[in-house]
This record gives sequence, C-alpha cells and structure tokens, in this order.
Amino acid sequence: MDVLLRQFPRFLDAIWLTLWMFAVITVIATLLGLALALWAEGRRARGLDLYTWVFRGLPELVVLLFCYLALPYAGIDLGSIGSAILAFVLVGTAFHAEIFRASLRAVDPRLTEAARSLGMPPGLRLRRVVLPQVARIALTPWATFLAGNVKMLSLASAVSVGEVMMVTRQSLAISQDPLTLILFAGAVYAAIASLVMIAETLIGGWMTRRYGPATGGT
Repeated sequence: MDVLLRQFPRFLDAIWLTLWMFAVITVIATLLGLALALWAEGRRARGLDLYTWVFRGLPELVVLLFCYLALPYAGIDLGSIGSAILAFVLVGTAFHAEIFRASLRAVDPRLTEAARSLGMPPGLRLRRVVLPQVARIALTPWATFLAGNVKMLSLASAVSVGEVMMVTRQSLAISQDPLTLILFAGAVYAAIASLVMIAETLIGGWMTRRYGPATGGT
C-alpha cells in the first residue's frame, strides 16, 4: 500500500494517458470502420475483405511490435505512443468495419424503399433512415469490442508507453505487496470498461426513446 501511495501521482498520469489513448483510438477506428463499411456497401470490396481478415486474425502484440520496430526501417518513426495508437487503430478499424457492415445488412430494406418513395435524396436517407438503424443494431457489438479494447491497451507497455500497466510493472519491482498493485491496475481497467458499458445502456435507452426499437431486415 505504501508503494501505491508513493506512486499514485504517476498512476494518475498513467490513467489519464490510458483514457486519452482509448478515446483517440475509439474515435478514429469507429469513423474509419463506418466509412469503410459504407464504401463497401453494395460492391465487391475484396481489398476490405483482405484487410479485415488479416487484422482480425493477427495478434495485437504482433501488430504493435511491427509498428514500433519495423516501420522505422521504412523511415516511419512514430515513437511509442504513436506506434501504439496506429497499431490499435489498424486492429480496431478492421473489427469496426465488420460490425458496421453486418449492421448495414441488417437494416430493413423496406425502410430505405419507403424513404426513396417519399423523394428523399441519398444523403438524407443515409442520415435520417439508415444511420439511426445502424447505430442501434451496432451499439451492443461495438460497445462489447470497446470494453475488450480497454484491456488490449495494457499491451502498450511492451513498447514503453507509460500507461497503467507500465507503471504497475515498474512499481512491482520496488513493492513488497504486489497483490495491491495488481488489484489496483485491474480495478482501473475494469472501471474504464464499466464506463463503456454504462454509456452503452444510456445511449441505447436514449435511441430507443427517440427512434423506437431497432428494425432489422426479415
């Protein structure tokens, strides 16, 4: 406990860095995944299929080490934090693209046909009809992936990113009470994942009240 108290300012910095990286990775990967899913809708996107197949299958640590150790040989040196963000964005985008592609396919086509018959232009149909349905269908798998993505960030300590796990490992070297430090680190990751799940519940309730229950295709 004494080590935890002494190291607590460092843990606060690490928690902030973890939250910041998580937010950046989530926003970029979500937007890229949605954009790729919309682009691939209605066409044979072999390149996207290959990309999602590769990055959903590769271990996150392999992608992380490639970005950190191999890219500098190609003249791309992003540093430890930049490499971690790129690696997790590459992996996250692959998963998000598949989540949104499946959600797009699940939207009831009768809704878009009805909107088209009312004279809605494509952009308005997308914004008013398709995306609200996609958001509700994708919300649970999206949030589930993000909750796991929180734990994936602990791998960033392998490339010297000073997030929670890195500070925990350094503190363990000078501690006589490793259990307290390990439990504290676990509680931090669990708390961040819990925030994601709480946000899922709140957002899901708000969308149901605003738009009604999600309507999938039959």
